[in-house]
Amino acid sequence: MIPGEIGQFFSSQFGKSLLVKGKPGTGKTTFIFGILNELCPEGNCIYISPRIDKSSSYGKFPWIEGDFSNNEDFLRMLASRIKVIWESGDSKPMIVVDSIDSLSIATTRSSQWEDNKFELERLLSDFSRKVNADLVLITEQTEVTSLDYLVDGVVSLEVSEISDADIRKVQLHKLRGVGMSQSRYVFTLEGGSFTSFEPFGVSYPQATAVPDPVPDPIESKISTGSPDFDNILTGGYQKGSFNLFEITSGVGDSFYSLLLPTFINHLNLGRGMLSIPTEGTSVETEKRLISPFTTEHVFPGQFKGFEIRDLKGRIPPYIAAFSGNVYKDMDVFYQSKNEMMRQHGSPLLDYIGLDSMEYNYGWENIGSIIGQMASVTKTTDNVVLAVAKHGQKITDSVAHMATTHWKFENVDKTLVMYGIVPKTGLYVAQMDFDSGYPQVRLTPIK
Repeated sequence: MIPGEIGQFFSSQFGKSLLVKGKPGTGKTTFIFGILNELCPEGNCIYISPRIDKSSSYGKFPWIEGDFSNNEDFLRMLASRIKVIWESGDSKPMIVVDSIDSLSIATTRSSQWEDNKFELERLLSDFSRKVNADLVLITEQTEVTSLDYLVDGVVSLEVSEISDADIRKVQLHKLRGVGMSQSRYVFTLEGGSFTSFEPFGVSYPQATAVPDPVPDPIESKISTGSPDFDNILTGGYQKGSFNLFEITSGVGDSFYSLLLPTFINHLNLGRGMLSIPTEGTSVETEKRLISPFTTEHVFPGQFKGFEIRDLKGRIPPYIAAFSGNVYKDMDVFYQSKNEMMRQHGSPLLDYIGLDSMEYNYGWENIGSIIGQMASVTKTTDNVVLAVAKHGQKITDSVAHMATTHWKFENVDKTLVMYGIVPKTGLYVAQMDFDSGYPQVRLTPIK
């Protein structure tokens, strides 16, 4: 899937010219074939590449091989192909040159190819306008040249790093006639095809469904509720584990949606869950997000949430009131946990918002409490999911206790997830409600 702005750019009835720039290995050729696959009905595009074997997987498109003695011979052959396209239908032709540098070498066959390149660019631009064809030129020259001003659009592909892992981005520098909602998109070459990612969003369906619960894959683990995440964890969360999710600036509450499948699956297996919500989220909000995808008996039987409440007010049975005194509140928490264990056995699931604990009790007062929670959990079959927000003082000390440590980042409106422990590559996280319940898709960036 290419960015929507690219499709809009080429939707004009008049031919447009696009320059695709990037260093070797950034994915330019794969990007071009993403454009051809989406925008070129069979037969109305011409692919020109002196450097790629026509017998490769790219050879399904009409092809002009780069064996020309000069620019004039090349343009005559191109003109004959364009004529055939216009005579066989009314689809606007698309000409792809991969790359303009290698084509200039092929048509010049001398050390003067760079001088010839400027002339070839001008000839191709004029030719495409006269025959009303789209023109796509690839170059490995990343600096700004006269060609940037000659064409209607310029995009570049780049590879940078996050946590020692490569992340790929396509930058939309200019697209004449197109309003750009954003100028950069994260993309992957997973599976040998170009896929860019739209901004992360969650749109809950009007008609919801209760998913069939995913059983524990092996005796020592519980499923995350997401097949993709289970595969990354080689089965799911380890029983007796303390799992840290670190949320960086700009992610907001998007991360919660990615944990929903775990909560839903755990409850639908008939197990107990306790929650100390993150700052800015209430137990009532969690109930509203979880309950449409669980059986009606889950609340209050299997779920208990904790928040500071006035004891004089009415408190739903699935909420236990905290007072604001850390030691009294931990007594309330563990009493409820023991009762939940008595009713539902193990494994229990604890969801802990470390930001709300730090805000309510002070980071200097919760270090030992969280440490004890992590230590005790590792002697049981229970699982803890702890969430730390950007800038928290407690994060570093908690990270040393964690069985697994995951990080969420907002990269150009795309939600990216990766493991610090265990060390993993980068994954784009997306939500899918096609089946009526939340499913997390984790696509590797390759």
